[in-house]
Amino acid sequence: MKCFILLLAVLFYTNTLIGQILIGGPTTPTKKEKKKRVESPKIDTLGNNKIASSNSAYLVANWSKTNRLLEKNGDIYGDTLGIRADEKNLTTWSFGIGMQSQLNKHFMWDGGISLLRNGESYSFVGSDSTFSYKSYYNFISMPLRLNYTIGKDFKFYAGAGIIPQMFNGFRQEQEWTTTLGEKKEETIKTKTGYNSFVLSSVFNIGLMVSFQNNWSLLVSPEARIQLTSSYEKLNGYVHKGRAFGITFGLTRKL
Repeated sequence: MKCFILLLAVLFYTNTLIGQILIGGPTTPTKKEKKKRVESPKIDTLGNNKIASSNSAYLVANWSKTNRLLEKNGDIYGDTLGIRADEKNLTTWSFGIGMQSQLNKHFMWDGGISLLRNGESYSFVGSDSTFSYKSYYNFISMPLRLNYTIGKDFKFYAGAGIIPQMFNGFRQEQEWTTTLGEKKEETIKTKTGYNSFVLSSVFNIGLMVSFQNNWSLLVSPEARIQLTSSYEKLNGYVHKGRAFGITFGLTRKL
């Protein structure tokens, strides 16, 4: 019992002593924790979470089967189609460079400059002679497109745009054999008789696969439809090129 009373006395004395030290002694200032500032995500004008602008450069090639819409140019200047009614598709290659810009989460703009080709072909085989030609329409063009995108490392996209085109020359490669079996050929080049400027629409879908070092592989089926005639106003025909093919190339983030 005495030990219990002694223990209570020691505890009471110790508690009193500590209380006096806390009340009367110097106090050390406590460090206030700095609250971390949490920034709310930026919102763009469309109400989507805004992401950093992403720009890329691209180098592409396009393989297409091209043809044309060929019509008589009205009643005053129009001419009969003749053998041109039997013209067929022609395979052409086009090449381009340009820039892509990811505007927000889902929209990507791209524009560039390219060497664009349309064309058509004709072939006749008779009993004792042949005649064929391949016609190429060359343009310096500036494709401008807006694409809707889904994904990041595997990016699917679909879009449409316009292609202003400056005429750069016409070339026709002719081949024929005479009734004597002699083979001949000729190449015709000209820049006269054609509109210096035409406009086309373009539609595409595609896939971009990202790799290391900011490189991506691009594959995109594409359709081009010429909206204005290749020929001058007084020509006997209205000629509008068509192209259906695939574009492939490389892009690199800048």
